[in-house]
Amino acid sequence: MTENYLWQQADFPHFYYNPGVIDPLEREFVTEFKKLIRSFPMRDRNFDDLFTEEIVANSQIEGINLDRESVHSSFVNNIVPAQQKEQGAVSLIKMSLDHSDGALTHKLIKSMHKEILKGSSFPEESIGNYVGDMKIISGNEFYDNYEIVHKGAPKELVEDKMSEFMKWYNQCKPKSPLINAIQGHIHFETLHPFCDGNGRIGRSIILMSLCRDFKIKSPIAISRAFNKSLKSYYELFQSGLDLTETIKILQPIFLQAIEETKHILSITSFRKNVYQHEEQLNPRQLKVLHRLIKYELEDGFKGGLTNSKYKKMTGVSDRTALRDLEGIVELKLLVKVGEKKATRYYLK
Repeated sequence: MTENYLWQQADFPHFYYNPGVIDPLEREFVTEFKKLIRSFPMRDRNFDDLFTEEIVANSQIEGINLDRESVHSSFVNNIVPAQQKEQGAVSLIKMSLDHSDGALTHKLIKSMHKEILKGSSFPEESIGNYVGDMKIISGNEFYDNYEIVHKGAPKELVEDKMSEFMKWYNQCKPKSPLINAIQGHIHFETLHPFCDGNGRIGRSIILMSLCRDFKIKSPIAISRAFNKSLKSYYELFQSGLDLTETIKILQPIFLQAIEETKHILSITSFRKNVYQHEEQLNPRQLKVLHRLIKYELEDGFKGGLTNSKYKKMTGVSDRTALRDLEGIVELKLLVKVGEKKATRYYLK
């Protein structure tokens, strides 16, 4: 068998790295992650926004756009999403967190696959089962104008290769959460066992791995961070058995995931603060604040809020808009920056 793919190499899956280069990066990641846990204790806290954003981002990487409100309602009001793609995405992250302190098994990972492929057009026998021989192509296969970028483990080997992966995952030491997460993701994606959904399940395994190693049960905005650095993320799949350069490239993205998590949790805290001031806010002010929260959770609110933007959002006069904005500033929900035409308002 010609050695074209990583899983075909004689030493696979014996990954390695240069400790002198990687150990400081691991320590930095662990330090920042523990700061996150101290700043936002991973218990007795509302993680609905964090759940929602991670679920949406995980699917978005694959070009699947989920309905945020439907996903969010499943956590806030325990409403089952109407569409099967939302149902499956929500179930996937719940399963990841529920089983993060247990062993990874064939039954669990195949159940994850069944959830995310509910209602799909794939043959029934390939849903919830390893199929093997999966190709990742660049170009158009229909017109015979394509290149096979990667081919997963073949059908006759995929079950054994997945058993090998799970054995490695289940005996990981928690002292190396960054290495565990990256190595596990590359290992799984290299095998590419399913007909579809390998990326979404692979990123959920990253979440499981981090939750296991840090002994928490809450989502981390890892897919959101990957989404903002897709080029670097995709480069990890060109990795060899030496993970030194790959970890160097990806460690900043994992640090960014911590910052994204902090950002989302801060917005959740802000939303609670708005609710506490509901009686002091008129319907216009509440409408605008909730819209700004929505913008911040999605792509960020660019350029700040101005008097004219407030007028467009609410349909009020210039004087009323100014009075409304100043009222929100007095409640310390907005910060005013600049003067006259340069005045901008930002969420506090």
